[in-house]
Amino acid sequence: MIHINLLSEVKSTKARSLKPSIQMPGNVPQNLLLVALVALSFVFVSWKWYSLRAEHSDLADRIVKAEVEKRRLDEIIKKGELYKAQRDLLNKKITLITQLKKNQSGPVHLLDEISRKLPDFLWLDSMNGTANNVTISGKATTYNAVSNFYNNLTGSKFFDQVVLGPIASTPQGITFSLNCKFVPSAVTAEGDQGSAGL
Repeated sequence: MIHINLLSEVKSTKARSLKPSIQMPGNVPQNLLLVALVALSFVFVSWKWYSLRAEHSDLADRIVKAEVEKRRLDEIIKKGELYKAQRDLLNKKITLITQLKKNQSGPVHLLDEISRKLPDFLWLDSMNGTANNVTISGKATTYNAVSNFYNNLTGSKFFDQVVLGPIASTPQGITFSLNCKFVPSAVTAEGDQGSAGL
């Protein structure tokens, strides 16, 4: 005969199901993960806020320094423009003085050359000039003195196109006039040769 003990199997399944077991609620690992994620997010946001604040402070300092440097450079630029304007003014003055000296040396050389070409017994009454054209009038005691003066001017490299005007005899002597062209380039060439010889 076969004995089936059904009670013992029911007992054993009950015993198995009644065994005390420690179980965590099902959301605990997810809650820990969520708390860890929130904590990491807070740390990241705090670090980013701190770094952005430090960068903002650094940029604000750079802006202040750049504005100070800009003001300093603006003053230097203004001084540079002032110096440039003064330099240009001085260059204009130097050019003007140089031109005046060149223009001044022409009449001086003209008078010097004419005085060197004057023969004895001849003197000048007037001398007029426009540009490089010169008109001379004077008196002499003889015709030979007028002829010598004409020849002296014609033979000079400083005078060109010498034309003898009217000659008249008066009780005081002989009056004459002549026209010529003064060549200032010969004065410049002579000055260059003289400075080269030094």
